[in-house]
Amino acid sequence: MARVLVLSFRFPYPLTDGARIRIYNICKILAQEHTVDLLSLNEGPIPADSLHHVAGIFSEIYSFPFQSIWFKLNTLKGILSRDSLQTYYFHFRKVQKWLDSNLSRYDLIFCFHIRMSRYLRHMAGVPKVIDFIDATSINYREAQEWARGIWRFVLPIENRRALAYELRMLGTFDKAFITSAYDKAYLERHAGRRLDNLIVIPNGVREDLFSRSLVDDEEDWIVFLGKMNYAPNVDAVVYFANEVFPLVRPRLPEAKFVIVGASPAKEVLKLARISGILVTGYVEDPYKYLEKAKVVVAPLRFSAGIQNKILEAMALRKAVVTTTKGARGIAGRDGEHFLVADEPEDMAEKILKLLASPYLRKEIGENARRLVETTYRWDIIGEKLLAEIDEVLNR
Repeated sequence: MARVLVLSFRFPYPLTDGARIRIYNICKILAQEHTVDLLSLNEGPIPADSLHHVAGIFSEIYSFPFQSIWFKLNTLKGILSRDSLQTYYFHFRKVQKWLDSNLSRYDLIFCFHIRMSRYLRHMAGVPKVIDFIDATSINYREAQEWARGIWRFVLPIENRRALAYELRMLGTFDKAFITSAYDKAYLERHAGRRLDNLIVIPNGVREDLFSRSLVDDEEDWIVFLGKMNYAPNVDAVVYFANEVFPLVRPRLPEAKFVIVGASPAKEVLKLARISGILVTGYVEDPYKYLEKAKVVVAPLRFSAGIQNKILEAMALRKAVVTTTKGARGIAGRDGEHFLVADEPEDMAEKILKLLASPYLRKEIGENARRLVETTYRWDIIGEKLLAEIDEVLNR
């Protein structure tokens, strides 16, 4: 049994976004065989009940909450650097001092994301692995097309920096993990070689979704689920509300577009003014909305990694309509496990087809469920992760 220190750029609870879900579950897996301590940053205070929910996973928790303004001020230090700005955003002298004094206590350092990697740049003598989660540079590259305001200037710069930094980090860690084969291939293409120390460890679906009962009273709802201040999600629902939903509603006036998720941005809140659109904000059980939906959509125009929102809907036997970019991290096929549409007219037609056909919805939903059951469960994923960690520890 090794003593492992996990470095996280946000506290892993509540499970309101994909990063937290991954961090939480991977830490649970590590704790099955090792003693795990957590060092976590957080923007703002950490709720007491969040500490309670993770207490059984970690032996010790070292939390460093800071106000948002201090993260932003950190970024200024990186403007003249060639490194990714986000590595400065999350770098605090107080945290670095703690790490420098305590790293020698550990047998392995598990770093989540390149955002925390700056803390380890001078570290030697202790094995270290990094979970990229996804290739962040993909998000920056693809978001440029839809960027507005200052982001039109920031994103091209940060894309170049992030990509170069990701490739450099692969040479400084003993092993690296990433959620999707697409993201790995993207980094290999830019590296110009195979990256044998970059291992695909996909996300899993929370186990309780498999035990939820089917509902008989589905509504003509088209549901999107996600953290609603996250840029790819904001862009997706605004795009859908303005470009796709107006093609659906005239042919099915009772259809409703339901946007479910915490912390909706201003652009998302404005969509509630449109007839037939509901913005819920945070809800205690978002999966109730998925269960009542006839169709779940993920109209992402830029994304990286694997989409938890799609996997969760698939686990609930829901027919999902997404884009090529939304589906590419998942080992499923268009027309069998979900439907793919990249143009508004095509997406609207496929949604209307599903809304009109209970048989087609059931067929795709059942196929989707089987795929998730055999590929995206945390116990399956955990076996591979622990084997990879053992290899690093035994070198």
